[in-house]
Amino acid sequence: MSDVVIRVRGEHERQVPAERGTAQVVVEAQGPEAAAVRSEVERGTAALVADVRTLHDPGAGPVRRYVVDQARSWVEQPSFEGRPQPPVHHASVSVSVEFDDVARLGAWLSGVGRFAGAQVQGISWDLARGHRREIERSARQDALRQAVERAQDYADALDLGPVAPRSVADTGMLGAHQPVGLSFSARAMSAPGGFAEADGALGTLLAPDDITVRAEVEAEFVVRREG
Repeated sequence: MSDVVIRVRGEHERQVPAERGTAQVVVEAQGPEAAAVRSEVERGTAALVADVRTLHDPGAGPVRRYVVDQARSWVEQPSFEGRPQPPVHHASVSVSVEFDDVARLGAWLSGVGRFAGAQVQGISWDLARGHRREIERSARQDALRQAVERAQDYADALDLGPVAPRSVADTGMLGAHQPVGLSFSARAMSAPGGFAEADGALGTLLAPDDITVRAEVEAEFVVRREG
């Protein structure tokens, strides 16, 4: 009798509290004079970045990294009842600030409103890099253990005996195209109304959801049959 091949998929999901948060802050201004608008954004950005630098330490935190980018300027030409109105000049600069302490991030966000034109656009959550690698590795191994259990369950139901591994791969590598086998996601929860006004005690209300780490693996097992 020919060998019996059993193909299965193993899955595992872990929920881990967020350890790092990156705030996306935009400093913007508008007005009738382009030079004045640009100057206002430059002053607001300089004050914001100066404050961030007092907290910045790549090794010890609480700010591990910050980036100033996406400087933009544009002109809006409004009209009223078909008649052109004076142009409105706009300018903005985006700043991303990565904190390794959720509480310190919340405290800092509570004071963002003191910088002229600054608004918090959102927050992304993550784990510390080394810890994330450990969690991902553990999730992959647990997914493979589940695949072994599933394969043996099938073999036991058919009285086939112990299974032996033949091949293991990320999802989609053994057959039809499927999504890559490891996913990593998080979702942030905040006070109602979002971050349109990042002042007062809003930052202290931060309650980041857990990070979800999910692993999937495909595997083939074989049961040797005599005869």
